[in-house]
Amino acid sequence: MTPVPGSPDPAKMLAEAPFVEVSVDGLVPGGMIEPESAAEAAAVLAEGARHRFACAPIGGGTKLALGNPPERLDVALSTRRLGGIIDYVPTDLVLSVGGGTKIGDVRAVLAEHGQGLPIDAPDDATIGGLIATALAGPRRLGYGTLRDLLIGITVAHPGRITHAGGMVVKNVSGFDLPRVYHGSLGTLGVVVSANFKVLPLPRHETTLLVACDGLTEALAAARRVRGSRLRPTALEVTNSGGAWGMAVRLEGRPDTLEAAAEEIQRLDEGDVWTLEGGESAAWWRDYFAAQDLRLGQDEALLRASVRLRDSAELAEGALAALPGLGFNLPLVAVSPALGTLVVKVRTEAADPATALARGLDLLGALADYASVLSAPVAWKRGFDVWGKTPDTLDLMRSLKHEFDPARVLNPGRFVGFI
Repeated sequence: MTPVPGSPDPAKMLAEAPFVEVSVDGLVPGGMIEPESAAEAAAVLAEGARHRFACAPIGGGTKLALGNPPERLDVALSTRRLGGIIDYVPTDLVLSVGGGTKIGDVRAVLAEHGQGLPIDAPDDATIGGLIATALAGPRRLGYGTLRDLLIGITVAHPGRITHAGGMVVKNVSGFDLPRVYHGSLGTLGVVVSANFKVLPLPRHETTLLVACDGLTEALAAARRVRGSRLRPTALEVTNSGGAWGMAVRLEGRPDTLEAAAEEIQRLDEGDVWTLEGGESAAWWRDYFAAQDLRLGQDEALLRASVRLRDSAELAEGALAALPGLGFNLPLVAVSPALGTLVVKVRTEAADPATALARGLDLLGALADYASVLSAPVAWKRGFDVWGKTPDTLDLMRSLKHEFDPARVLNPGRFVGFI
């Protein structure tokens, strides 16, 4: 790609990339580049492909532990200069932002107009990183994932730029590009900008915390909520705080929430604590923060998912078997209405990598899908942290070859070591 007149020379940008103290699973890049446009990003990636450089896109750095250790790493590409609000029309509930924009800044702008993006994420996470990692929290129950709100995207690849606007826009191969990029871990391209439909903020929120004697009782309480007329935006069973319980998040009109809270109290005979407004929101921020991928050196975070009807069997099976592998479980988070389980484990095993691989195999046998979300790099050697090889691996490899044939972007980090 020929540099645009007046724009930085991509070869010079790579050669003069300043050193920055950042690492991806122990690998330190030789420098970091900060393109200011989609064209610059595509040109730099094309130059990297010509020299067979490996590049790791980095946004807020909150999810760098996700994925396999990279095969190699020569340069990091920061999206810091690709941030900012591009366009926002509150009356149309449409927002366009740069890929390097922090979600906390987006929240602040939208809140001024009584609107928001109802996703669970730390304020310092970037829009591009959230799309690339596709991690969703408890509010997925009520609002879906970021993919459901994504209506347009611009992505830079080595030597080319792709645009897709609206959920029906597809490329010539018939792929819905926003959905293809969502969850691809930056292995197909760098998210330069994204368009979203935004939603009005709820008028009020209430959280009910129900104390339970154990996992089985908490799962039974959650089943009663699921079988009722209630429509919570989050429903969790957890040992957060050292004791088992159920957490129910309700959002909407105050009078409606009051009636819903009374119904939950009728459904459950245990002790119930009620949190309103800001206290409710703060509890959920802390709960999700406990699942942050930036862990201690003796911890790992695993996730598994099944069909909804198998949620209880997955949770009970995992809690019965994982301690037998030498794991302590300081945090268990079950989303019974989503079919997901997240567990934080600690171990003093002499060979934690083998123990972690066995733990992943165990979850894989109990679940439809299982993966390691975060772990010390030494624990992730010798196996694929994404778990069982998916049936779509050949298709995923074809997409990688189409968009990044030289394997410049995050080589080896995604499913099947793509």
